[in-house]
Amino acid sequence: MNAQPSGDRLPREYLKIGIALVLGAAMAMLDATVVAVATRTLAERFGSQLSAVTWVSTAYLLTMSVVVPLAGWSMERFGGRRVWLLGVTAFLAGSVLCGAAWSIPSLIAFRVLQALGGGLIQPVGQALLGRNVGPRHMARVMAVMSIPLALLPVLGPAAGGLLLAEWGWRWIFFINVPIGLLAIVLVRLWVPASVPAARSAAAARFDVRGFALISPGLAALVYGCSAAGDHGGFSSPAAWGPVLGGLALVTAFVVYSLRTRIRPLVDLRLFGDKAFAVAMLNAALMGATLFGAMFMLPLYFQQAHGFSPLRAGLVLAPQGLGTAVSTFAAGRLTNRTGPRVLVMTGTAVATAATVPFALVGAHTSAAALALPLLLRGLGLGLVMAPLIAAGYSTLRRESIPQATTTFNILNRVGGSIGTAVLAVILVRGLAGGAQTPARVASAYGATFWWALGCTAVTLVTAAFLPGAKGMRAALAAAAEPAKPAVLVEAAEPVRA
Repeated sequence: MNAQPSGDRLPREYLKIGIALVLGAAMAMLDATVVAVATRTLAERFGSQLSAVTWVSTAYLLTMSVVVPLAGWSMERFGGRRVWLLGVTAFLAGSVLCGAAWSIPSLIAFRVLQALGGGLIQPVGQALLGRNVGPRHMARVMAVMSIPLALLPVLGPAAGGLLLAEWGWRWIFFINVPIGLLAIVLVRLWVPASVPAARSAAAARFDVRGFALISPGLAALVYGCSAAGDHGGFSSPAAWGPVLGGLALVTAFVVYSLRTRIRPLVDLRLFGDKAFAVAMLNAALMGATLFGAMFMLPLYFQQAHGFSPLRAGLVLAPQGLGTAVSTFAAGRLTNRTGPRVLVMTGTAVATAATVPFALVGAHTSAAALALPLLLRGLGLGLVMAPLIAAGYSTLRRESIPQATTTFNILNRVGGSIGTAVLAVILVRGLAGGAQTPARVASAYGATFWWALGCTAVTLVTAAFLPGAKGMRAALAAAAEPAKPAVLVEAAEPVRA
């Protein structure tokens, strides 16, 4: 199942593994998008202030920040497929309870349960894919998986608006049940079962000290960045207090993890691999670019053009379409051209396509921004699959769970920082005057210049990614004869 076939044809069993795992990731992403659309509706239904309802999303994000560092260790301790199934089950249980919630406090509590599972779905699914598929076909399978994920930011608001209008707010949670159950069935059918890789007591030992440092540190950073956006800057104690505390804890974890004799919860020694280190740096920068833009673009169309959340989501369809098309192409080209060319090309296109948004005026029409949105999507779609392929290309399979955990942490932290910085710039640009069309357009234009600069920085770091020759060498090394079955997780028969 895990030996790498010769040639570039994508084996059917690998595609089935990708389809099964992407359902779980798509379910979690759709849920986050739909819940964001429903914030005002929830406030009205429960008679609560918007500030209280925002904790429905904030509690979810903070809990996920705590859980993500556990992904690598839990895979090694309990087996990857088992942990993924447990994560989806917890997410579904939380979804059912959220749909049955009777108050905002109860809804927040059940969202925490949802996040306990949701924090494991993406990193564990990605690691399972890497272990079963291997580096030769990783980019192509990731490309197939990324297509629905690229379309969800467009489909999510539309789905949320439809569910709220026709079935009521409880169905924004109940809709997860059929998707999750199908994902569970397909994973049990198509993804090989596995036994824990950690055989020795030392390898299986849980890093309590590392967990006490990294998880609350990440949660504090994410919360501080969110508070900075809400309070108009990092000068507020509600922002700089958590940020400084989070940085202190994360710094302490870095020092500890490099000195400890046990395997740390997040293995920073992987950064000794140049390809992995450069790919992770780019992942953090792209997280800032992607999540920052996901915050800015819908808000721009709502505030500057007066669009509803549903219409704003539909206007973004060209970007989702462009991302889906180029992501598929990038998966086929990564092994031939190397990640460097694709990531630099995609970043350059996305940077150029952001310029029209930085030049928006009071009378800029949504139709005039459709082509830039399409081009921006085409550029961004060339980036993510090659980045993941580059990061995994030189790693041993036993390192993949730790690598996936690191990737998700950096991508999320980068996204939180990028979103916070853009939110602060936007709030300051809108403050202190009447919200005229010209003033709103000027504030958004200035903020998009910062988003453009963040995207352009990736051009510099992408230059250090592997080229075609380096990628071919890494894939040739990965294709050398190895032990049968999965190198880390011993394969068992797939149970229907």
